[in-house]
Amino acid sequence: MSRISKNTNKGAFRLIDDDTNDIEEKKIDLTVEDDTQTRKQLVARIENVAFSIIRQICSGRLPQISYSSSRNSTNSQISEENDLETQFHEDSDRIAEEFEENGERTVINFARKRGKDKFSLMITVMAAAHRLLITNSCITRRSLYYDLKNEKTSCLVPEQRHLDHAVNQVANLLNCAPWELNLLPTSKGLAAGELAITLIDNRIVDCKVPGGALIPIMASNVISVRARAKMVLIVEKDAVFQKLLEDDCTTSLCCILVTGKGYPDVATRMLVKLLSEKLELPVYAIVDADPFGVDIMCVYRFGSSTLSKERESLACPSVRWLGIHPSELLALGVNTVPLTEFDLSKLLALESRPYMTDAFLRELRVMRSGKAEIESVSSFSGKFLAATYLPCKIKGDDYL
Repeated sequence: MSRISKNTNKGAFRLIDDDTNDIEEKKIDLTVEDDTQTRKQLVARIENVAFSIIRQICSGRLPQISYSSSRNSTNSQISEENDLETQFHEDSDRIAEEFEENGERTVINFARKRGKDKFSLMITVMAAAHRLLITNSCITRRSLYYDLKNEKTSCLVPEQRHLDHAVNQVANLLNCAPWELNLLPTSKGLAAGELAITLIDNRIVDCKVPGGALIPIMASNVISVRARAKMVLIVEKDAVFQKLLEDDCTTSLCCILVTGKGYPDVATRMLVKLLSEKLELPVYAIVDADPFGVDIMCVYRFGSSTLSKERESLACPSVRWLGIHPSELLALGVNTVPLTEFDLSKLLALESRPYMTDAFLRELRVMRSGKAEIESVSSFSGKFLAATYLPCKIKGDDYL
């Protein structure tokens, strides 16, 4: 292992020596499972929910649907038909609030003013999913969003996020992963380097293209992956990703660069997990030295609260937090910026999470004195980040 010298007085990193080895190409072939039975089960669940709602209406009640919203369990049981139909209460607003507050069940109640649009949108999403599952076809959520922007339904989707939230709610109701509804999020993540992804229709996504390639939908869509790299480097944002590409970081570090352009989408997280577990590549992450940067790293490593039930298929616990560490900002001579109230709120939330180690908490305590972006570290010289900071951190095993 090469030695790394870190001069804390001058805020400089120095690479003592380097070792380069020829990298062999790794390839993994993936089996695309027949999802016919899964689709049939989901169609049946959607129809059961519809029958339950019809029975409520026929008995003179305003309909409700409820589902488990616990974020502490990744294996909640499938609700039986009777459980989908909650009992009518005269004080349904109060009961629904209690359900929502205890974090165990969520009730969407058509009798409540603020519940009508949520209820209607969930039914609309289930209707779209029902059609797609029967015909074994897919559309993007963005496409459905524009389809709903008409006179009759535009009030249901003021913004795209309302539809995304409804898809997640329906997935919780049906006890499935959101992508199993065949309503797919629009890909936004990028990958660059010696990586080729072959899709089920035999199209090949070549990640050597300038600017990186858009990461395709991974679930039931990829039949093989080929890579020639020593590691995977996750970069929080697109601007830094593009700068590292300009500095030929994929060649100098023999790495595959990945960015989710902020909080990553499902496809980006699936790719990172696949490269880590199937191709056995070490994964490093470089994010801003602020609470939201750390949170983004945690989404890759530990999973997100929004998709907590899918943690097993999305989280990549081997992700290494390479930087930017708050504790090294002083040594690097980086000027920090005070945290905002929003930052402090996020910081407190991070500190309370059960997976936070002592090392993580020490960095978060240092962060209270100020934050900095990745660009602050790369401002010393044109290629400092790619040529000095990253290789020294990696070779010195300076990560958490």
